Amino acid sequence: MFKKITAATLAAALVAPGFAMAETMDANDDGLVSMSEFQTMYPDLGADIFSIIDTNADGALSEDEIEAARATGTLPEAPTDD
Repeated sequence: MFKKITAATLAAALVAPGFAMAETMDANDDGLVSMSEFQTMYPDLGADIFSIIDTNADGALSEDEIEAARATGTLPEAPTDD
């Protein structure tokens, strides 16, 4: 039982940071990040970067696309208001 709980906790910890990022970017809470939502979070990144990240070319970024872009360095960490 302990191993199952530990594995589930570890899996949640690994997924949570990316999920929080997409959730923060997803202002209308539809599960996808539109170009306008993307530009609100990343005003210095243009449509060209959005298009690179949008690998299925549906005009919105999914959690998987955001995570893949972060993993490859195409999308930096979210800017902070420090």
